[in-house]
Amino acid sequence: MHLVTFQQGDLDRDGGGSGPDASRGRSGRLADAVLGFETLELLRPGTHRLGALIPPGPHAGEIVDLNRALSVKLAEEDAGAPEAEADSLLPPDMLSFLERGEAAIAIARQAFAWVQRSLGRYDGPDLLRGGVLLPRRDARLCAPVPKPGKIVGVARNYAAHAAERGAEAPEEPVLFVKASSAVIGPGDDIVLPAASERVDYEGELAVVIGRTAHLVSAQTALDHVAGYTVANDVTARDFQNTRGQRFLGKSCDTFAPMGPVLVTRDQVGDPQKLRLETRLDDKIVQSAITGEMIFGVADLIVFATRLMTLHPGDILLSGTPAGVGAAATPPRYLRDGDVVDVEIERIGQLRNHVTRGTGRG
Repeated sequence: MHLVTFQQGDLDRDGGGSGPDASRGRSGRLADAVLGFETLELLRPGTHRLGALIPPGPHAGEIVDLNRALSVKLAEEDAGAPEAEADSLLPPDMLSFLERGEAAIAIARQAFAWVQRSLGRYDGPDLLRGGVLLPRRDARLCAPVPKPGKIVGVARNYAAHAAERGAEAPEEPVLFVKASSAVIGPGDDIVLPAASERVDYEGELAVVIGRTAHLVSAQTALDHVAGYTVANDVTARDFQNTRGQRFLGKSCDTFAPMGPVLVTRDQVGDPQKLRLETRLDDKIVQSAITGEMIFGVADLIVFATRLMTLHPGDILLSGTPAGVGAAATPPRYLRDGDVVDVEIERIGQLRNHVTRGTGRG
């Protein structure tokens, strides 16, 4: 599945916003007349919700609210308290969902399959008006894991990138931590801090942990992965290098764009066989195969879990290939008005605009 975290608005789906049925639109009320059973509780606009994208077809790109879908499925099956039961089986937010592990993923697949079958029925429930299915224009995609417990990065994990930075390829993974408060989603702005003049991009494959991992073996390491997403490990080079402030240079607000989707492990396959490209204002600046990593995803998990525990929802950034702005001649750092795209095969494209911060408010 292509999982997403999204927020929905509070306007009605038919565009009116007034009249007796207005509250049954994007606010999410499931009315008797629409779905044929007792009205379900209103959803609060703006809250983070767990969803999945419909694959190519008549409803391609539309978002399924998975928890809502399970509620409606259970109600159609005459469950006594469909919302409460759905919450107990399939949490409505990504972090709680990941903490439930494979059982929650299996239930999400069942709910998603029910939606797909319902869309093909002439007498199926009106999922759009019921708030189960949302057009992309009616929802804002967020980072798949908006508030990860921790983000662990890897320095110089591509030999060509180590060389362009004037460093030797490391003999073991060089790990660092990036603040989770830096996370933003697709379409959000990367804000250049007033205190930095050398902000750089780093397109990366992000690994989302799905099972608690400690002292894992190479053979079982990937079993602890829920899926993968696209990331940009934005970095203030003047703080990272000149001042030696790696954590601060990596953790500025908005410096961890991720998304747009979390693709489950089964749909990605071998994480070392993916094409990664970063484009700056439509010019390709990074291009590599993830198999060029010095240490593959499984190796990174094994190494990290020798000394720390990775929990569901933690993010492992697997390193960036050659082509960063600091290594260009002359250096090309991010500027106000830039557009950065990071695209990874079989996962998706992450786009963010760049804007200059205004300093103190």
